[in-house]
Amino acid sequence: MRIIKVEYVSGYKLKLTFSDKTIKIVDLEEKVKHGKRIFLPLKDLDYFKQVAVDDCQLSICWPNGADICPDTLYQMRSSTKTPISRKKRSPQKRKNQTRHKKKRIKI
Repeated sequence: MRIIKVEYVSGYKLKLTFSDKTIKIVDLEEKVKHGKRIFLPLKDLDYFKQVAVDDCQLSICWPNGADICPDTLYQMRSSTKTPISRKKRSPQKRKNQTRHKKKRIKI
């Protein structure tokens, strides 16, 4: 998986376009807050905004060489997705399904 495009959104959020055309908005605030050494400069939002796709179009990087694995970014929960709600079945429908299952077991 590769990142082909990165756009700054707001705060520590980035809009990422992956090689499979998936688009995600990821929030890196927690990662930056707890970052050490090479990630320390990213706490400064002006520096964080200097994010770019690296020369090989593998992932995102910053001028000091800090980068994040594209697989890690791909697996992060996108802040734009909403959970899919499961449809609730009516009590009558559940009762009918249970009855059918019991009949199958008796045969």
